[in-house]
Amino acid sequence: MLDLKMTGTITAESDISVSPPDHSRKEGRTTIMTLPEKSVWDGGELVTTVYVPGSSIRGALRNNASRAIASTRAKGRSRMTPDDFLLMAKGGIKDRKAAGTDERVVDYEAVARLRSEQPIVSLFGAMAEKITGRWQIGDAVPVEPLKKPNRKGRGVRSHPFQRQPDLAAFMDGSAYERFLEGDAKRVEANIAEDEAESLGRRIGNEQKRQEPDPDRIQEWKSEQQRLKERAATLREAAGGAVNIQQLLGGWEAIPAGTRMNHRMRIRDATEDELAWAFFALRQLAKEGRVGAHESAGEGYFSATYDLRLAVGGGDFEPAGTLCVADHALHLDSECSVLRHAFERSKTILNGSPSEST
Repeated sequence: MLDLKMTGTITAESDISVSPPDHSRKEGRTTIMTLPEKSVWDGGELVTTVYVPGSSIRGALRNNASRAIASTRAKGRSRMTPDDFLLMAKGGIKDRKAAGTDERVVDYEAVARLRSEQPIVSLFGAMAEKITGRWQIGDAVPVEPLKKPNRKGRGVRSHPFQRQPDLAAFMDGSAYERFLEGDAKRVEANIAEDEAESLGRRIGNEQKRQEPDPDRIQEWKSEQQRLKERAATLREAAGGAVNIQQLLGGWEAIPAGTRMNHRMRIRDATEDELAWAFFALRQLAKEGRVGAHESAGEGYFSATYDLRLAVGGGDFEPAGTLCVADHALHLDSECSVLRHAFERSKTILNGSPSEST
């Protein structure tokens, strides 16, 4: 069995942002997607920094590898079923169990067979089959703790007729007039909603005072209710709440140039699984990015790892370096085990050489 440690750094070649669940905050009427935070030691002091979760890197590795496999099988007229793809890309779908069902029962022969037949599943794990993944992937944490990430995407997305008024000449006249009337009502509804929210904050602050003024609170509440009703009436008259003048709360991003410490480890792997791991890394290198906001050109990175390999339970020995750069995966190693797995990863799907070196 093989045990490979990968210790190195990831460099943000563009801004990098991720959108994990439950990481957002409200500012007025907009929602900002925030980066996750964690505590780290810096110069003997515990500080907070944003970071890229290992799950985001794992997802990029697994999804890119699974997509490449599905594409190749489709070209060979051996298309995957959705269940097969979900098992490979997401760990399968686990049904709800009836009360009293014993979850501890494991078919070890079936697990061993699935690991052999599906190396990608063996590397990343499958919740549906109670298989633990061989590949441990840590968080990417800035070398210098980053407390204030970049804020992006703020503003208002206006409709094209505001940016290019000459477009009106190409529109149906009566339809265009109706559009402008509805748009004006939506804008007015937005203003009313903003004023109602502002009053809500004033009411809350007044209620927290040691001696709140009940008459003032009641006056504000009445005005707040009137504004809410007016906003609702305007939206109904405009034909709905859809607003093409969207307020953009934006998102946080790790700025380009940030260096992040990163560790990975592949434990108890076969030579076949190691080749598939290099294949997954090769597909991620080809994509060249992790995280969210692909359309904004975010997520591009490079990486360098020092490798240490233990064979058959022996000691770890230096085994070279692995780099992700220029949309390719590069191995610099004299280790025959790694070199064989790396070369095999180039042709593991269909026997055709890859463009990576």
